Amino acid sequence: MLNRMMAMVLAAGMAGCATVEHDRVRDYRADAAQLISRNDYKGALETYEAAAKLAPRDAELYYQIGRCHEKLGNHPRAEAAYKATLEIDAGHIPARHALVGLLVADQRRAEAHQTVSAWLASHPKSAEAIAEDGYLALVDGDLPKAQARFQEALAQDPREVLALSSLGQVYERLSRPDRALALYERALAARPDQPAVRASVERLKAQGVSQPRPD
Repeated sequence: MLNRMMAMVLAAGMAGCATVEHDRVRDYRADAAQLISRNDYKGALETYEAAAKLAPRDAELYYQIGRCHEKLGNHPRAEAAYKATLEIDAGHIPARHALVGLLVADQRRAEAHQTVSAWLASHPKSAEAIAEDGYLALVDGDLPKAQARFQEALAQDPREVLALSSLGQVYERLSRPDRALALYERALAARPDQPAVRASVERLKAQGVSQPRPD
């Protein structure tokens, strides 16, 4: 009976510690988000790293660490953080896109294509993988392929965010800002936290662009 009571007390204590750590991680996230809103990426990085010590299997924390490193210009550490994110959660799509984008920014196009090709080989019907292939086509300047791949991705998942926002860029280049605006707004409806897309919406509206009328 005594052993059972001791076990219950120990379990309760462990649960209490877990709750305290969860609360601290939540607070760290909130603090880091505030720091990012003030463009204090160094402070946000330190805060996310402190959170990761408490939650070392939290993929999102490593993704945010990678974003901070990238903003601070430390691409090797950003790459390592994105890869750590994917080791914990292979389905973390923002980290996959961030890694591909980083490879492109570092003039490592061949590695970027290899990364996406491997993803497509293992998940040929994935809307996210197809959209990533379209993104590389867009970066390479192949608008017809990019447009086709984004439309293919949206046929699989009408709310695929990268396909929506990137197809909007395609339509802007094709001088169809009305269609671009519609796609950007769909992208924001699917995921509101996209400052660049929101800025594109505001820019087009300031130019007097409105969504296309139904045919």
